[in-house]
Amino acid sequence: MEREQVTRCMKIRRAALIVVVGIMTVSCSEKSAPDREKHSEAKREPDSVIAKGEERQPGEDAIAEDCMAFVRSTKVVSAQTPTADCPGCSAHGAEALAFRQMKTERISCSDDACTVLVMIHVAFNPGTGERIAGGLTAWISPEQRSAYLNGHTPSGEQAYRVQIAYRRRGEGWRAVEFDRAPAE
Repeated sequence: MEREQVTRCMKIRRAALIVVVGIMTVSCSEKSAPDREKHSEAKREPDSVIAKGEERQPGEDAIAEDCMAFVRSTKVVSAQTPTADCPGCSAHGAEALAFRQMKTERISCSDDACTVLVMIHVAFNPGTGERIAGGLTAWISPEQRSAYLNGHTPSGEQAYRVQIAYRRRGEGWRAVEFDRAPAE
C-alpha cells in the first residue's frame, strides 16, 4: 500500500512538473512575440526606403541573387543550331556550375548607375555535353572546358572576379551587364 502511495505521489509530481514546464514555455514564447514584431518591423523599414526611391546602391541580397542567376545561366547545351521548329533550343540545357558564395569587393555609384566588383565562388556540376554557353562561359579556361565536355568534372571550387553594371530602373536597381573585372 505504501508503495502505491509513493508511485501515485511521483506521478502527481511528474504531471505538475510537466504543467510548470509547459507554462514556462508558453510564457517565454509570448514574451518573445513583441521582439519578433519589432524585428519584422525593422525588416519592413528598408522596403519603405526602397519605395521612397532613397536606395543609393543595389542591396547585398539583390547582388547575390543576380550573381546566382548569372552562374545558373551557364549551361551545357547541344551543339546543334536552333531551327525554325525550336528557335530557343540553345538556351536549354543542364546547369554547368553550382553557385557556392559571393563576396562584394567594391561598389561605386553615380546618380543612376553603379559598378559592383564581386568574387563569385562556384563548383562544376557533374556532366558532359557538346558545348558550354551563357553566364560564366568566357571565364572558364579552355583546359577546364575541354575536360568537362569530355566527362572529367574539374574538382574543387572555382573563383571568378566579375564586374556588374547596374542601372537605376524606377526606384530600384537592375543588373544590365556582367563583365570580367579589370586586373588590379
